[in-house]
Amino acid sequence: MDSLFGDIRPRSLDGDDRLLAAYVEVGRTLDDLPYTEEFEKLVAVLGGEGAVARREVLHRLQNLRKATRLPRLGRAASPSIKVTQDEESLLVALVTEQAGTLGQRDQLVYDPRFDTLTERFNARTGRSLSRHDLWRLVAKLSK
Repeated sequence: MDSLFGDIRPRSLDGDDRLLAAYVEVGRTLDDLPYTEEFEKLVAVLGGEGAVARREVLHRLQNLRKATRLPRLGRAASPSIKVTQDEESLLVALVTEQAGTLGQRDQLVYDPRFDTLTERFNARTGRSLSRHDLWRLVAKLSK
C-alpha cells in the first residue's frame, strides 16, 4: 500500500513516535486537521477507521500537544473564516449547549453533537460553513 507518509505504516496507536512522524508528514496544524482529507489519511495509516478511531487519534495528538511533544507546523492551510461578534456569541452558546462548557469543546470533534452544532449554526446565521471551517472557529474561541 502506497502511503502518504512514505515508510510509516503503523497499525496501532501504541507508538507516539510513529504518530508524531505521521503528523509531521501531514504538515497541518492540529487545529486545522479535523474534518480534512489529510486527517482521514492519517487515521487510515494508523490502522483505524470510524469515529472512535478519529477521536482516539485526535485525543492522543491533543495530549501530545499539552505535553509539549507536538511540533509546531506553522500556519493553517487556508485563512480562517471571519465571523461577526453576534455569530461568535452564537457559536459560544452552541458549544456550551452541546459540551457543557467552552473548555470541553474538544469533546465535540467527530461526535454527532458537532454535526448538530454545525447544522444549528448554519441555519441560524444563513451560512453554509463546512465542519472543518466551523471547527477552526470553535478551536480558536478561547485562545
